[in-house]
Amino acid sequence: MNRMSIARLAIAGALGAVLLTGCSQIDALAPVGGEAQTTIRNATYDVLLDNGVDILVAPTCAKESTQIICRGSTVTGAPIVATGTSAKPYTLRIEVDGVVIFDGSATDVLADALLEGS
Repeated sequence: MNRMSIARLAIAGALGAVLLTGCSQIDALAPVGGEAQTTIRNATYDVLLDNGVDILVAPTCAKESTQIICRGSTVTGAPIVATGTSAKPYTLRIEVDGVVIFDGSATDVLADALLEGS
């Protein structure tokens, strides 16, 4: 191999490493959890942002029995707890520091957000 070929291989390898690193970082931002978990998580984020909640720890969600539970905290340390059903229709209840800020349809939240964006 000549020097030019070695340089090209080194550049290609470095570029590939950068691209793969970017993919893993993106995957970490939104872990796949299935339709119910994704719906509840995304609707929770939308409601929190729409209500001006200052988030320190973004709620992470997990399936517990027949529900999806998301837990996080505000910048003041107040707990954020979102509880949603794991089957359609996806109902959602969100509490911040024990105060209910939303109780309704997660699907409607996402549909409204979609309409706002168009």
